[in-house]
Amino acid sequence: MSTDQAPAETDDSGRITPELWWLSGIMALGGFASLLDSTIVNVAVGPLARNFDAEISTVQWVVTGYLLALSVSIPLSGWSAARFGAKQMLIFSQVVFLVGSLLAGLAWSAPSLIAFRLLQGIGGGLLVPIGQALLAQAAGPKRLGRLMGIVSIPAMFAPLIAPSLGGVMVDYLSWRWLFFINVPLCLITVVLVLLKVRNVVEPSKDAKLDVLGMVLLMPGLAALLYGLSEAGSAGGFGDGKTVGGLVIGVAFLAAFAVRALRTRLEPLVDLRLFRRSGFRNGTLANMLLSMAMYGVMIPLPLYFQLVHGASVLESALLLLPQSLGFFAGVVMMNQLTAMLGVRNLTLLGILLAVLGTIPYALIDADPNAVVLGLAMVVRGFGLGASMLPTMTVAFGSVPKELAPSATSAFNVFQRVSASLGTAVLAVVLQQQIEDRLPTGVGSVVQVLPGSDVAKDLATSFGPPFWWALVITALAVLPSLFLPGREPAPVQAPDAAPSREGESALKPG
Repeated sequence: MSTDQAPAETDDSGRITPELWWLSGIMALGGFASLLDSTIVNVAVGPLARNFDAEISTVQWVVTGYLLALSVSIPLSGWSAARFGAKQMLIFSQVVFLVGSLLAGLAWSAPSLIAFRLLQGIGGGLLVPIGQALLAQAAGPKRLGRLMGIVSIPAMFAPLIAPSLGGVMVDYLSWRWLFFINVPLCLITVVLVLLKVRNVVEPSKDAKLDVLGMVLLMPGLAALLYGLSEAGSAGGFGDGKTVGGLVIGVAFLAAFAVRALRTRLEPLVDLRLFRRSGFRNGTLANMLLSMAMYGVMIPLPLYFQLVHGASVLESALLLLPQSLGFFAGVVMMNQLTAMLGVRNLTLLGILLAVLGTIPYALIDADPNAVVLGLAMVVRGFGLGASMLPTMTVAFGSVPKELAPSATSAFNVFQRVSASLGTAVLAVVLQQQIEDRLPTGVGSVVQVLPGSDVAKDLATSFGPPFWWALVITALAVLPSLFLPGREPAPVQAPDAAPSREGESALKPG
């Protein structure tokens, strides 16, 4: 492929070139380590506390600090890609994540590990939205769905394999390998980006950083996500830390929203994108589906571990049918979209996700394992068939010049929704368990897994899944207004044109 050929984004045939397959593979590899690190450390909180002779509440910031840093750095992805170039920022974010991982593996104390995890989170927060923006710019609406599906697969697999992988490393190697594992992945990605990737839209020095918006948005996001995290841990929204975090977060974010809609600058999160029906409805539907998908990530494995005494590895393997169903939905998405259209496929996916959730909403201590496994497959397929079209519509409904802003905004709302879903369903589960604990048993940690007491708690897991079912069903409302077919390419009349003759991949 030479630089004289037409760029990938101008090819309306819908054919996916080898270069675009390469790009999607690089983006999937680049984002995998960041997503893996969101949960891989969870199983090591206890060993880390013993190793550093620190309190659990202190070591917990190894997890919480990473997630907060990751979340608050996402809004910078749109501006940084527009100002410095998507390729340059991909390399920068990978290097920051690599250095943070290496230093975390060499940490000598709990405070040093927390500091290095914050550095990791900054790199990890930039990786995914910038990669998605570059892919959206290069692929165009007709090919974006299938390619975005490939990039999204790690998001489904990483949370499921991370606990098992983390447990194996802590038990048989060292906790340091929880971070060292990222080094080869980052090095390979950096080399591939250097050799294969180029910018579709040229960086512009005219892209100005919204400093006041940053002062309002970043503390607001951090406070809101901290409050949600505390609510999930405390099992309620009445704790002082929870209330304080939520109130401060909402106040700062409300001030940011008012300014973002009035400022002439490009805001860190461009809320004006919601005036576009495709972006608005695609994002709202995906937010609800994200709440439902991530919200059950705690109840699902905990049910198998507590009620049936399964190990961390066994519970992770029992969740694989959902990932397989999701993968099948991704693979079949292009054919199903051609047959049904975007709106009908999304609605069908939501229906399947609801049907796949029902057996878990009715769960007891002795369920039919075959039914649960099939329900997992159906639920995963439904989520894959509904979440990916909504993402494709959201990204495909904006011109390529606005893709960094769109992916940044989309990821911010998705992250907040996932945290909200996790917090709400964790609170529901904890309250259900506390209502069913026998006299003399203070908390669920005192319950022996697989015991009669644990089996008596099985019905506590039904209500969180009813909540997940209702949240999933609510996604029907914005999905009804999605386009029947894939959105046509959008041009921004006032946007600076990109340089012709360039695709996202270098000639090779």
